[in-house]
Amino acid sequence: MRYLIYNGRIVDGTGRAAFAGSVLTEEERICAIFREKDSAQAVEKLKEDPSVTLVDAEGGYITPGFIDIHRHGDWQALENGDDELLNRQGITSVINGNCGLSAAPQAGAHAQETDHFLRSIIGSMPDTFSPEEDPSASMEAYLSCLRRVKRSVHTGMLVGGGTVRAGVAGYGGAAPDEAQEKEIRNRIERSLEAGALGVSLGMGYAPEFAYDEAGLERVLGVLRGTRIPVTAHIRTEGDGCVEAVLEMIRVCKRLGVPLHLSHMKCIGKRNWRTACRQELEMIRRAREDGMEISLDTYPYVTGATQLVHLIPPRFQSGGTKALLCALEDPDMRRQITRELQIPSGEYDNIVELAGFENIAATSLQTEEFAPFEGMSIAAAADARGQDPYETLYDLLLAERCEPAMLDTYGCEEDLTDFLKDEACSLISDSIYPERGRRHPRVYDSFVRFLTRYVREKGVFTIEEAVRKMTSVPAAVFHLDKGVLEEGKCADICVFHLENLQSHATFADPERLCTGMDAVFTGGRLCVLKDEWLGAEGGRVLSQKTAG
Repeated sequence: MRYLIYNGRIVDGTGRAAFAGSVLTEEERICAIFREKDSAQAVEKLKEDPSVTLVDAEGGYITPGFIDIHRHGDWQALENGDDELLNRQGITSVINGNCGLSAAPQAGAHAQETDHFLRSIIGSMPDTFSPEEDPSASMEAYLSCLRRVKRSVHTGMLVGGGTVRAGVAGYGGAAPDEAQEKEIRNRIERSLEAGALGVSLGMGYAPEFAYDEAGLERVLGVLRGTRIPVTAHIRTEGDGCVEAVLEMIRVCKRLGVPLHLSHMKCIGKRNWRTACRQELEMIRRAREDGMEISLDTYPYVTGATQLVHLIPPRFQSGGTKALLCALEDPDMRRQITRELQIPSGEYDNIVELAGFENIAATSLQTEEFAPFEGMSIAAAADARGQDPYETLYDLLLAERCEPAMLDTYGCEEDLTDFLKDEACSLISDSIYPERGRRHPRVYDSFVRFLTRYVREKGVFTIEEAVRKMTSVPAAVFHLDKGVLEEGKCADICVFHLENLQSHATFADPERLCTGMDAVFTGGRLCVLKDEWLGAEGGRVLSQKTAG
């Protein structure tokens, strides 16, 4: 199939100024780009060719397809669960398996426990797979299953360091022994050989918070001297965030590998407008020293993660079963409360940094707590006539530590400063809890960025914004994508900036974006005038296909 997308303003993804022109595709590739002033006759001739399907951009922008390198749609990808919502905001490529929380490899004695831990982030495995083809067993098995799925999105995976460590050694706080460290390295290496694009870390989550710097460097030793990136949810994004960034810079510098810092933020008012600047300065100096270092963030100051993340890590060191036992013990509750009432530079004490009034529980299922879905912990405690700490513990206990949460933590100025960094990608950090209400960023992050920060606030030009959604994220994983150029994959968006609209809200998040005139994935038209045309064109992105 050949398409001619004509009468548009081409924003090629490099950051260069837009220009009037047309794009010709053939099958999966871009075969020609025409500048209007130089190629009018060639374009007119193509319009008369019956083998060419015409798409009139009507003066709108023609851009590369957007790339979201930080999602948690591991299980969604195996059942086309999010293809339409991705395409409707212009996304044609995604990377899952972030924050150390990949769906694979989960094989071993701790597989059931790992699956339970992951469900509030990535949901549960589709029931269409037999035990013999279990995609969670290994990265090879997962990617094999993924290759059989028809998607309208190119999809890559990271191997999660947390999943690997939990599978080998469980969620205990003790350091892995020599044999366990060797098996962790082996699982990482096998996952990369199968095609994983990099290694993701969740240093703020169990069980990876238990790594010291030397132990972390040892298990990542299989990457030494390669171009394979480490993507890091740093140890703390609150009071200790500056040291947490330094920790990852030190580790990756010694290993000689690229570092990518995930969903950068500064939690807590006392850190606003200071920690962000310190972190960005450290990143700048590391680049000047020759280190390959990049970052990403999403266009909200309200995040979403596991509600259990509120509990100090040391109380989670035995896994969910041990934590549930602790929550049943009044003395342990008092210990947890005392710890939550004081600042910490060792973990994200979101309760102390943001306050119960800015933390809402979601995905609630029990009869006792379902009425408080989306309500702040403070408001739920008032309704129950109870101390908010006790409400938190009762809720986690009743719901078996499975709920997700929304937490409002940051300031717009910090968000904007992170986004302005030359190597900052726009992401969504979408999580897909097994049940309950999702964050609106799942549905609208990329359109929200364009409408809020380009059209309304004028923080970025259209060229700068598109670059942060295309060539910048492509560079993190060395993907041969992200620019409109002859020979590149035909991943393309066509839109009028003035027509884009985000409709998702926290109260009603599951509303799709509107305003995309056309979206192509791998040369296949998957959206036309807000109509999704089905799952075609997507490929599996892997170390074997990355440039």
